[in-house]
Amino acid sequence: YPPVETVQPEPEEPTEPPIVLNALYWVDQVEGKIERADLNGDDRETLPITGLASPWGLALDLTNRKMYWTDRGTNRIERADLGGSNREALPITGLGDPNGIALDLTNRKMYWTDRLTDKIERADLNGDNREALPITGLSVTNGIALDVAGGKMYWADSGPGADNIRRAALDGSNVENVRTGLTTPTGIALDLTNRKVYWTDRALGTIQRADLNGDNVENVRTGLTTPQGIALDVERGKMYWADSGTDKIQRADLNGDDDLEDFITTGLTTPQSIALGIR
Repeated sequence: YPPVETVQPEPEEPTEPPIVLNALYWVDQVEGKIERADLNGDDRETLPITGLASPWGLALDLTNRKMYWTDRGTNRIERADLGGSNREALPITGLGDPNGIALDLTNRKMYWTDRLTDKIERADLNGDNREALPITGLSVTNGIALDVAGGKMYWADSGPGADNIRRAALDGSNVENVRTGLTTPTGIALDLTNRKVYWTDRALGTIQRADLNGDNVENVRTGLTTPQGIALDVERGKMYWADSGTDKIQRADLNGDDDLEDFITTGLTTPQSIALGIR
């Protein structure tokens, strides 16, 4: 009899890290969590990332399915897949109080602010080639945002005598004041379509915006409690922010119309940075 042929099963395709499109991600400082939900506020989940001490800044790399965060309690910058797997602490030491973080995916760089060392630094996305940028006069640096196409970075500084929004070239040169004389600017986000910079002021309880050069300042939202991180969905005309005073994440139209919505209202304890995962 002829031999019986055995058919080998086709090898399974490797599964990609989980990704949730059109979702909002946020960090909860006190709870030590990173969470996400869809843009209806549904399908909320706590990502499987444990041992966080005081997570603060958050940034997403949707192209490579990664998220990056700063932890002020452990003085680390870490990253993981968007679903929370493959976590790694990046080889960046000597941090004092890392706060805001932003990604330049074009040049494969990450930027972060450090409130204790009074520095803005950058490194490759894997933590190599670290450099402190030549920016002086920093006090209590908070959020940071990048206009990569325009070659600029913007940041908020809320220290005594330095309550302002500033910007510089991506290499730290040509520092400019965008707005001075503010109270406690904290979170910052850019609307590059309409050429606007938005920032939260946690002391005044406001969200303000201006042209990228600082002209035409407007109060977008007032009467908030302690607004912190802010993220913009320009395509849908929405802004999201975390309020650590009311322990809520809220949203409204970009122009600040009376359409305030409570997005996430339960299970939060001092939410800080937020990031939109939209593709």
